[in-house]
Amino acid sequence: MSLSITYSATYSNWSISDYLADWTGYFGDADHRVGEVEDGVNTGGFYPGSLSGTQYALTSPNSDAGFIAQGDLAYTLFNSPAHTLYGELDSVSLGADLVSTGSGFDFAPSGWEVSFSGLDLSTDVNDLTTSDRGIVHDVIYGLMSGDATALEGVLNDLLDAYGVSTDDTFDAVAAALAAGPLSTGSAELIGVPELAEDLALAA
Repeated sequence: MSLSITYSATYSNWSISDYLADWTGYFGDADHRVGEVEDGVNTGGFYPGSLSGTQYALTSPNSDAGFIAQGDLAYTLFNSPAHTLYGELDSVSLGADLVSTGSGFDFAPSGWEVSFSGLDLSTDVNDLTTSDRGIVHDVIYGLMSGDATALEGVLNDLLDAYGVSTDDTFDAVAAALAAGPLSTGSAELIGVPELAEDLALAA
């Protein structure tokens, strides 16, 4: 599976790193730590199940920022190691104004900002420990906590073969990916910056 990056034209000249810092700063910390989430006020959830699904989405309790993680995801709840996300993570979409539809989660028109697809991350529940909960948990829980360090590390690993990194702008990364890898790699840009008027069609 290949990495694909789609983004609003608003962020064409932003570095990926700056965008992630801006988004996480706006999202803040959802504080989903043991004992901190009150019944009835959890702003996140799975689709279609209650503890597993093809999507996990969360709206920040601090702002209207939100994210959607897609793949084949599950949650240990109280099974050891407790409160751990695992499974397969294919994509992460970031933006604001998250809505629940009859077929999952999406962003309201003009709310979507950036999607990173083809991440191809996997964590086997049998490999989890309390000290190492796996990359899938690290990426998703990091975003829940307002920290994109794990996601940025994954992106840099994928972009390294193209001689670019998250320090480069979305447009610069697009050009590098379109030109091809410096050596055999697995990343490519699928799609182009989306104009604002196109966002309603994608939402």
